[in-house]
Amino acid sequence: DLKGIKIMVVSSQKDYKVAEGFELVSSPQEALEALERAGFQVAVLTGGSVLDSAFAKAGLIDEIVLNVEPVVVGEGIPLFSSSLFDLKLKLLETKKVNSNLIQIHYQVLGKPGLVSQFRLKENR
Repeated sequence: DLKGIKIMVVSSQKDYKVAEGFELVSSPQEALEALERAGFQVAVLTGGSVLDSAFAKAGLIDEIVLNVEPVVVGEGIPLFSSSLFDLKLKLLETKKVNSNLIQIHYQVLGKPGLVSQFRLKENR
């Protein structure tokens, strides 16, 4: 049940069909602007690595919450896509949710940097 929740779909395809109750926007900034116009003050980003990176590179992420489970995976879906940016983080809280789950809460400090790009150029 998603009462009181507005779901935004970010896609560069203007003719992308979204289900009833969803809203299509073309950029992370447009998504946040639409949510703000609708009276929302908090947004939760639950996309994939490409969408996460688009929000991060635009400087639109202010907190990151990670859940750590006792499973080692050799391959999987990354949190962010391969892209040239760095986020500086400040640890706000760690919490043991249950006997198998730890939650780590970070604040994003400032705007994303291009340290990776600088390092890449330095190594050439």
